[in-house]
Amino acid sequence: MASPDDGERLIARRYRLSSALGQGGMGVVWHGHDTLLNRPIAIKEVVLPPGLPPIERERHLLRTTREARTAARLNHPGIVQIYDVVEEDGRPWIIMELVDAQPLDEIVRLTGPVPVRLLSDIGRQILSALTAAHQAGVLHRDVKPSNILVTEDGRAVLTDFGVATAEGDSSLTQTGMVAGSPSFLAPERASGGIGGAASDLWSFGATLYAGLMGRSPFERADTMETLNAILTEEAVYGRIPKIFHAVLRGLLERDPARRLTAEQADRMLADIQAAQRARDRVTGPPPRVPRPRSKVALAAGVAAVVLAAGAVVVWNGLPRGRGPAADAATSTGPRPVAAATAAPTSSAGPVGRQSATPHPPYARARRPLPIWTSPAGWSIAFPRGWRGSREGAHAEWLRRDGKAHLGVEMRKSAGDDPAKILRAAERLLTPYAREVTTLRRGSVAVPEGRAAEWEFTWTSGDASRAPWVAPGRVYHELRRAVVVDGTAYVLEWTMTSREWGKRRRLREEVFRSFAASEAAGAMGTPRAR
Repeated sequence: MASPDDGERLIARRYRLSSALGQGGMGVVWHGHDTLLNRPIAIKEVVLPPGLPPIERERHLLRTTREARTAARLNHPGIVQIYDVVEEDGRPWIIMELVDAQPLDEIVRLTGPVPVRLLSDIGRQILSALTAAHQAGVLHRDVKPSNILVTEDGRAVLTDFGVATAEGDSSLTQTGMVAGSPSFLAPERASGGIGGAASDLWSFGATLYAGLMGRSPFERADTMETLNAILTEEAVYGRIPKIFHAVLRGLLERDPARRLTAEQADRMLADIQAAQRARDRVTGPPPRVPRPRSKVALAAGVAAVVLAAGAVVVWNGLPRGRGPAADAATSTGPRPVAAATAAPTSSAGPVGRQSATPHPPYARARRPLPIWTSPAGWSIAFPRGWRGSREGAHAEWLRRDGKAHLGVEMRKSAGDDPAKILRAAERLLTPYAREVTTLRRGSVAVPEGRAAEWEFTWTSGDASRAPWVAPGRVYHELRRAVVVDGTAYVLEWTMTSREWGKRRRLREEVFRSFAASEAAGAMGTPRAR
């Protein structure tokens, strides 16, 4: 990989490399500076794998050059500008606009579902960019959340034309290959067809869905299952705000001829915005784009360093694969959705579950907790302001003062006895805790699977169980084990004993929100058997 020699390396004797924003298997994206025009830029360096056959090397280089050429044809505020393409060390370098932004999938992962008004505004901007591309005869072919960047002031930018093509151009498509991300492919392309502008609109619809749910409606365990779902299954809308149902159903229509056009979808999103503005006059203005409190996220517009996957590189100071909610203080989970002529409604439970009881005029609706959906499909609400992280099958949230903790771990179960799982967990706690006192044990009724709970107090020993545990402090903890179809989920709620009684309702709401799968819904209030 190339490196800036103390920040002085110049590309084409003009573009200075400053620092790497990120890298993947096919290259590096640099934060750079145009010394002639004195402006910050992003520089995409293509690094091909060693030993690549000449024909494949030529194909990748041609694709990179084509990406720049295709994107440079488009002039729209919702599409990142390409400034230049130069050759250095026998390969192309793409010089482009530097956008201070976050990818949409990162926003959802870090802060929860995107509020309805903000998502409809982002959607209209991306529709405008897609329309400009389609009018220029360019199909994007890989519309997905990671290819949409959102700035702090709400500007949305469509990125990565790495698999874009002019309509009818198949010069770089190999027989039997389908370009794009499987979860967001339109059915006509998933079945091997070329597709057209309507295919980008299907992908756009799946992207809007992911903005509300955290993943495509057709994402499954592997690629073949995903493609089969796209071709044969319908999206599930049970936890999608009702105000979004019509536009999503229209965009996710399998027949391209009956699918919503960009103009129709834009009108429907405009209606959603109007309804939200009416509601905001009662409940207050919408939030700004959530930002992590770590290093500023810098993302290059077409910074797809893994060309085959079309991934956008972003640096936000967090290790990749961590953080269901890195800083939920700036997070605002979706607010209650109201139709244009309806009074605002409250939401009890998971996002999108609407209460039929209207609030009095001008009353402020209580905002539901943000919900995080794991890559494995289970979901849970988490308290605002708690910092989240993820390590493998374990996700956790920690209050800022370190005195309250929420954890969820998914594991394969050797049986269907959740009480046995909790007893095993008790043995694992012993080395780290003194004076473990059981307050209650027992089964609880939940809508799915079998569940048991163990409530206890413990005093932290000298050997720390976790970084947030303070030695000698007395903690009060509730663990719930749920077994569903051979998979166990262990929920942990831990607070200092002094605060335990003050957060009962919050604890119950969080545990009630847990769902082992999207279709499972929220758990009911536990009751002893």
